[in-house]
Amino acid sequence: MASQFLFEAATMKCMELATDRHGCCVLQKCLSHSDGEPRRRLVREITSNALILSQDPYGNYVVQYVFELQVPWATSAILDQLEGNYGDLAMQKYSSNVVEKCLKYAREECRVCIVNELMNNPRLDQIMQDPYGNYVIQAALRSSKGALREALVEAIKPHVPTLRTSPYGKKVLSSNGLKK
Repeated sequence: MASQFLFEAATMKCMELATDRHGCCVLQKCLSHSDGEPRRRLVREITSNALILSQDPYGNYVVQYVFELQVPWATSAILDQLEGNYGDLAMQKYSSNVVEKCLKYAREECRVCIVNELMNNPRLDQIMQDPYGNYVIQAALRSSKGALREALVEAIKPHVPTLRTSPYGKKVLSSNGLKK
């Protein structure tokens, strides 16, 4: 009975907890020690605020934790929230980690959409040279196969001369055998 009260309070104060240094840990504990409807409500509250939480110094850990629960509807809800924002999120300190988790945990067809959104971003060159974005592009290369990977490599190729002169661009080139 006491735990039910705690889960209700955590759900009601979800955003405040998720964006607090200690609160984000409390939420993760609540998620790991709950199941059924209380957990579903808490996950729903987190996923419906995923875009905001992904960009927060503490909230991003809560979103990443939800991915690790491997609940398909929750993963889909996060991906829906972030869709259309992957380029911007890739170049932010906190949300770039969330985008990497998106690439890791998304189903194949969702991963294709994320990679397409990144490679068709008009600022792809900036993303690859960004201190955080370069890691996202490396993750996109690692998680892509076949025609999708080839398309991403083709999208990167025109930027190779610039990437060679950029400390972060060099990481994109060297980590995936693109250096030629």
